[in-house]
Amino acid sequence: MADQFEYITHVQTGGLLGRKSEELDRSALEKRLNEMGAEGWDFVWLLPDQNLHREKDGHVLIFKRKVS
Repeated sequence: MADQFEYITHVQTGGLLGRKSEELDRSALEKRLNEMGAEGWDFVWLLPDQNLHREKDGHVLIFKRKVS
């Protein structure tokens, strides 16, 4: 049987990849990434500079983890 995964996204709205509208709080980002890692989430993809419907535009980080 092939592995099955579930996915989640995280939107980073400032400071990443040269975005100048806000400064990146690296410690807050690292804390959130560590929390997600502890929950079994693995970072797999980045969609930079996305225009998000009814949300603040930003960079979308995609994570996955195996379904038990």
